[in-house]
Amino acid sequence: MTSRVLQENTDLILTENSNVLINDNFISTEGFVTGTPVVSTSGISQQHSLSCSVIVTGNTVVNNAVFNQIHGLQVVSFTTGQPVVSNSTMIEDEAINVPSFATGNPVLQTTAITQQHNLSPYSILTPSPDVGETDDPTKQEIEELEEMFGGWGRRAYEVPDGKLVQAEREVQRTYGDVISIDKKAKSLIKFGKSGDLTANNALETIWTVGGNETYVTGNTIAYISSSSSSDTEEITIECHTVTGTGVNSVFTFVTQNVTLNGQTPVALSTPVARVSRIYNNGSSELVGRVVVYENTSVSNGVPSDTTKIHIDIPAGFQQSFKSATTFSSSDYFILTGAYGSVSKKQAASVDFYLEERQAGKVFRQLGSFTASSDGGAFDIEFDPSIVIKKNSDIRFRADTSTNNSVVFAIFKGYLASVVT
Repeated sequence: MTSRVLQENTDLILTENSNVLINDNFISTEGFVTGTPVVSTSGISQQHSLSCSVIVTGNTVVNNAVFNQIHGLQVVSFTTGQPVVSNSTMIEDEAINVPSFATGNPVLQTTAITQQHNLSPYSILTPSPDVGETDDPTKQEIEELEEMFGGWGRRAYEVPDGKLVQAEREVQRTYGDVISIDKKAKSLIKFGKSGDLTANNALETIWTVGGNETYVTGNTIAYISSSSSSDTEEITIECHTVTGTGVNSVFTFVTQNVTLNGQTPVALSTPVARVSRIYNNGSSELVGRVVVYENTSVSNGVPSDTTKIHIDIPAGFQQSFKSATTFSSSDYFILTGAYGSVSKKQAASVDFYLEERQAGKVFRQLGSFTASSDGGAFDIEFDPSIVIKKNSDIRFRADTSTNNSVVFAIFKGYLASVVT
């Protein structure tokens, strides 16, 4: 609303012999443009300009005068149009700075976690089950599987055996490798027979060569021959090549066939660093002793330096007897059982030691057992299973109480491929 100032111009003229005051007021207003008018209490100010000419009086008596002014102000017929408000642009510029926050220790509340497992078993062979009365056979089956797998989600390549499943999970938790027994689909039974043991508290490997194998660090095992000139059979060799050295050694499993040429050394098609097993793959039985060895001089088909020999088939047999082997960089071994006994050749008491050596390290004992002619053999199923790490050597050694005693040792289990 626009206000205008009300002005009052008043001229007062005093004349002789008159007590009349003449008050001329001229009030004018300009146009008002308002919205809804609001008239507040107004203050009115007056300015009086008084002048007089020469007044000659007698004794003038001027009575007290009372000035009464009555102003009647009225506002009549105000008409306004619609107020027009121009558009206004408003710009808001906010700068928010976040200082560093320092908090105390967070407090985590207990959270309920719900798991749902969809289990689909396959390839499980069982005898005819004896199922009692139940309202929901499917529910019973799921409960049995959950109990078997301990609550873990079953993988498609997992074997249905709680002990082996636990070993797979232990490898993943300990070494970070996901492995699968099912994908490898290969079991291993390794058996050995010792040479004549010496009762001097010295541990000897349970293999027919006698003493302990000298492990090489390169692919220097390169020849095979027989003590009999008549042996010309094909020999299958299970072995490993190696790259790198020490803890960086990487073993790779290799199988090769070599045809004997009697006592004449025959070079392997692939020189190797480990030999775990050899056997006759021909149609005729072997006659002599077959040996695999490093490059060295031989006499009648057999190296004079026995430390160069890494495996043999004793005369009269068709298979090596070496209770030792090696595992490649892509395979773990889940050891499930072991057996050991004393031969009938000589009464004795013998201590057995199962040993593992990871690449670049020393052999360490994983278990110790005893057997005797009187007390019998040891026969153990491992539960939990013993995990043999990839790129490792494993062997059985023995310590006897009697000279020239002979022992047997077996270990068994499952290979597991590294999946990721």
